[in-house]
Amino acid sequence: MDLRLVRFMHSGGESGAAIVAGKRAESPLFERIAAHEMPPEGGKPLSTDQIELIGRWIDAGARTLRPEPDKIDDFAIAEEDRNFWSFRPVQRPAIPDVGQSDWPAGPLDRFVLARLEAEGLKPSPRAEPRILARRLSFALTGLPPRPEGVAEFAADSSPTAFAALADRKLNSPQYGERWARFWLDLVRYVDQTPDYLTNADRAWLYRDWVVRSFNEDRPYDDFVCLQLAADQWEQTPPADLAALGLLGLSPTYWKELKLAPDVIKTVVAEEWDERIDAVTRTFLGLTVSCARCHNHKFDPVTVKDYYALAGVFASTQLAERPLLPPAEAGVVRTARKRVAELEAELKAKKDPKPDETAPLTAEIERIKSTTPHYAEPWAHVVEDSSIFIEPEGEDQTRLEFRPGQPRDLGIFRRGNASDPGEVVPRRFLAVLCDEEPQPFQHGSGRRDLAAAILSDGEGLAARVLVNRLWAQLFGHGLVRTTSDFGRQGERPTHPELLEYLAARLIEEQWAIKPLIREIVLSETFQQASAPRSDGDAIDPDNNLLWRSPRRRLDVEPWRDAVLAATGALDDRMDGPALPLEDAANLRRTLYGKVVREEQNAMLRLFDFPEPSSHSPSREPTTTPLQQLFVLNGPLFQQQAKTLATVVAEAIPADSPEERIRRCYSRLFQREPTVGELQRGATFLQELTASGTPAAEAWQTYCHALLSLNEMLLID
Repeated sequence: MDLRLVRFMHSGGESGAAIVAGKRAESPLFERIAAHEMPPEGGKPLSTDQIELIGRWIDAGARTLRPEPDKIDDFAIAEEDRNFWSFRPVQRPAIPDVGQSDWPAGPLDRFVLARLEAEGLKPSPRAEPRILARRLSFALTGLPPRPEGVAEFAADSSPTAFAALADRKLNSPQYGERWARFWLDLVRYVDQTPDYLTNADRAWLYRDWVVRSFNEDRPYDDFVCLQLAADQWEQTPPADLAALGLLGLSPTYWKELKLAPDVIKTVVAEEWDERIDAVTRTFLGLTVSCARCHNHKFDPVTVKDYYALAGVFASTQLAERPLLPPAEAGVVRTARKRVAELEAELKAKKDPKPDETAPLTAEIERIKSTTPHYAEPWAHVVEDSSIFIEPEGEDQTRLEFRPGQPRDLGIFRRGNASDPGEVVPRRFLAVLCDEEPQPFQHGSGRRDLAAAILSDGEGLAARVLVNRLWAQLFGHGLVRTTSDFGRQGERPTHPELLEYLAARLIEEQWAIKPLIREIVLSETFQQASAPRSDGDAIDPDNNLLWRSPRRRLDVEPWRDAVLAATGALDDRMDGPALPLEDAANLRRTLYGKVVREEQNAMLRLFDFPEPSSHSPSREPTTTPLQQLFVLNGPLFQQQAKTLATVVAEAIPADSPEERIRRCYSRLFQREPTVGELQRGATFLQELTASGTPAAEAWQTYCHALLSLNEMLLID
């Protein structure tokens, strides 16, 4: 029996109704619950009070917040829907009083400490300076700190030392590189698609724009508006048109025009659906695409809402454009069009003679050489243009594009693109609007959509973003389901803290750096990560934040840390992506080529998300193949050789202990213990005694150090 819908609870299935309104004793659902047969094995048992509450609800008529409709038109957004915790306007909460008043560094810590004290817990002591320096450096730049920098920080006893270190990291260009990668996961960034689909070879223009935006601390409201509708504002600088890559790099699917229109309509509808899903989950944390075939079964999102947004994307097509002012862009467009015509003329000639082709070739070269900016790359963007699927003869299809002409869609009955019903004007989600949502007025509606996300959806958008930032710094969000803030998502562990952070973001005019700075300067962030028996007994999952989590690095900072430690890292920024398989590619992993459907082996092995859809988080795995990659892969073999060479060139062979110390300093920014020194010396002696050349022995030793968990884990 399907219990997700109220009408199914009352109508029942083969075994009858689950609920008889007003009669708990005759309701099979209550009978199963009272007998502790529900929830099923593995679920958390209900308490006596919870069982009694369900019984009283059934006796009172089993009413719900809103009636479950049988028809689309029966769905009404109730006031209770708008009052759901994530949909309400943000209100700055009162700062709580705490007992351990000497611990908090600011309001953030007070919210955390209030929860801890309520559960009888205390925070952990502050981590040691080396740990803090590493934690902060990886968190803000995705790179390990310099050994000398760690030593300087450890020796600085001033109360502002950590804040000064944080400011240096926040203002470094590597900050933008680290935080851009987090964003690119959400928007399914890709550098290469299968040959039979739309190309993405200039995706790096969007990636570099995201890096610059984080480094410049571009306000989040601008960040949103430009990615959805940079082309809709006349004052947009040409370089910012690259922001449209969020939509311009959307997945596309093959459209075989020799098939019937009904088939192609389904393919195109799938593309619209993917864009709705990516945009609404990224900016609003809502699974709006669940309303494609019927009203959302859990959240107050209707089929009409879905097709109101689908109309926006049906009126938007992928395109390419030079990042130039309109007049200059027009000159380049004209020149490229003329070159294409001349090249087509050349290709059409059969058995061409030199005297026929030479003038054409010369004209092509003249146009290319004399047209300013002709060779500059064109960004993958979008433009306002509607698509219509029309029949072309028997069981064949023609795609008709109508530039500048937006369209509203009819509701596809049961999601069937060939069975449209009532036409829905393009507009925003009704539940987030105080009044009846108004139709979008500007072209496709992308500009209106961006504005609505930041006005009608302001509270939700702010909560979603600050929760994502928190998740990047602590390993998980205050709301664990970072892209589902609906009824099926988890509730925040610290609701008042989430409200405080969302209010701070809005107060800071949507600037992200000040918020990240406040979080990392908190005592909560600076706690030690060591487990404690009292904390493990009360809160084993550390939901209350009584210690810092010990975290595993994502594949990008891990690879980057290996290259940085050996001195091989190429820190050049920007530009086209390079294959990670190329041994000569020593740039940060951010600049490695991301391929849709044919992912690099290292990325795939170490939990890099599939770039075909929105990825809210990464789920770490541990497999034998990962260790085999570390032991046998060319990356670690080559970097072990590089590290051994660097150390050997700096320290004579008759000082093996100094070489070992240098290795530990470069890799872990610390001195080796006495035991580590002894084990290292013994390891090297045994290798050379067995006939292994000294240089090879040192390379093997460096390889062993690079393979340690300490390279992969951050306290």
